[in-house]
Amino acid sequence: MEFTDKALVLKVGRFRESDIWLRLFFAGRGMVTAFAFGGSRSTRRFCGCLDQLVLGTFRVGSNRRGTYKVLEEGTLLHAFPGLRSDPRKLGLVAHCLKFVEAVQLGSQGARPVFDLLLETLDTLERSEVGAELLPLLFKTKLTFEQGLKPDLTLCVRCGRPAWDHEGLDHSPAERDQPSQGLGFSVERGGLVCTSCGDLHLDMEAEPLSVGAVRTLEWIGASRPADWPRLSLEPEMRRQLGRIVDRFVAFHLGLRWEHGMYRKI
Repeated sequence: MEFTDKALVLKVGRFRESDIWLRLFFAGRGMVTAFAFGGSRSTRRFCGCLDQLVLGTFRVGSNRRGTYKVLEEGTLLHAFPGLRSDPRKLGLVAHCLKFVEAVQLGSQGARPVFDLLLETLDTLERSEVGAELLPLLFKTKLTFEQGLKPDLTLCVRCGRPAWDHEGLDHSPAERDQPSQGLGFSVERGGLVCTSCGDLHLDMEAEPLSVGAVRTLEWIGASRPADWPRLSLEPEMRRQLGRIVDRFVAFHLGLRWEHGMYRKI
């Protein structure tokens, strides 16, 4: 079946003298692997399109047996020159692309993630986002976009408002420190409080500061254009990193190891 859609090129490889294979993320269809026969020699059908980190509109068909996809032609929309010329930003982009590919999105749910990825690339091309923050923000936002956003208002064990219990310090001086009365349960998918158990004895609960909870709420409501203005203290960044990594591993079955995401 033939279709035409907008896509971002994630990977490119050559398998014969003039033939190319591509891993593409289509706005309406998710991940697709396709072959561009004669692509390395064709300047008319694929002018500037067959390269990693290229946004284009592609016409895709199939071979006669329908066993694989074939790129018929492509039109270059944007090549992100501001990212390609900056090795640091290019490294951050690579991390985001690896996460998108590891999630293995199909046609259902691809559109919001595609839009999120393009907004992220556009923001990073125009602005500065901390190297420690961008992978965390993108991974958190994409995971929330998959319908996995936790409830950060109620305790998932007792059902009481998360802030309505003893032991939680709301003072500004303590906002970055782990709270004595608040934690995050990855397995239960939300906040837990001391009103229904001892957090120190609850192995599944990760201690969490008030500021970290507010930051998770902010990430869920933010767009990539908001991210350059975010600044986090090292301790809060570590808290969020631990929680998000555990959350992604538990709900998506992915773990970052040796420069790539692995299924667990």
